[in-house]
Amino acid sequence: LKHGRVCMMAWFGWVAADGGFGFPLRFPGDIYSVESVPNSFAAHDVMVAQGSMGFMLTAAFLIEIATGAVLVEVAKGESDREAGDYKLDPLRFLVGKSKEDVDRMKLRELLNGRLAMMAFAGVVTQAGLEGGNTDFPYF
Repeated sequence: LKHGRVCMMAWFGWVAADGGFGFPLRFPGDIYSVESVPNSFAAHDVMVAQGSMGFMLTAAFLIEIATGAVLVEVAKGESDREAGDYKLDPLRFLVGKSKEDVDRMKLRELLNGRLAMMAFAGVVTQAGLEGGNTDFPYF
């Protein structure tokens, strides 16, 4: 479920940036300029060369270690928490819904996450086929 959620955001971010809808706020410095990073595929190499990728991976590692304790509790049966349930519903999608409706929404999220994982793998592969020299929509 977590991988599906991450891939939904990753696919949207990749396509939005390559489609010309990039976030206007950027880090300072020429290395982060639009000219230095022409597309999302090239951004990986820039981040590795600059050293930011190591920091990002360290942060992701620490987050996974911190959330790993919950997985151990669930595996031991010490918690009744459902996978992916963070009790966060700011838009109140689940208020007043029956158990069947909630289960149907959870299934949709799971299936859309699986689709997003395939879509992200496809967009990265397609972008890299020409060495990252193709422009969106990669035709």
